[in-house]
Amino acid sequence: MAAERERWEILEKIGAYAAGELEGEEAREAERLIFERADYRRLAESYAQMLVMLNTLGNEPVEAPEAVISVAVRRAYVSAFMRGAEVFLSSLGRSYLDAFVYYLGLRPKTTRESYGGGI
Repeated sequence: MAAERERWEILEKIGAYAAGELEGEEAREAERLIFERADYRRLAESYAQMLVMLNTLGNEPVEAPEAVISVAVRRAYVSAFMRGAEVFLSSLGRSYLDAFVYYLGLRPKTTRESYGGGI
């Protein structure tokens, strides 16, 4: 839950940065996030494009058909599920790989183990 909340905070921070709502230290922190991670750069670009589109539309009434909204919601759910599955499977794979390396004795001994301290 804490990781999910942190992710939402980052999404909000990048959105606020793209909208020009951040100043000082908050802006620099958002810039650092965007600079360090390609996925955050893409997110900032998407926000910026969306803001340009919204400004272009202005006060024009826009009505999206129910089918378009339904497809967008389904895509968001599938995307969130796939991200969760990717995180779960990658951590599961790392755990199995660590166990396999331990089983084969390929892991170098730590200083503590060298002196008989165990793990």
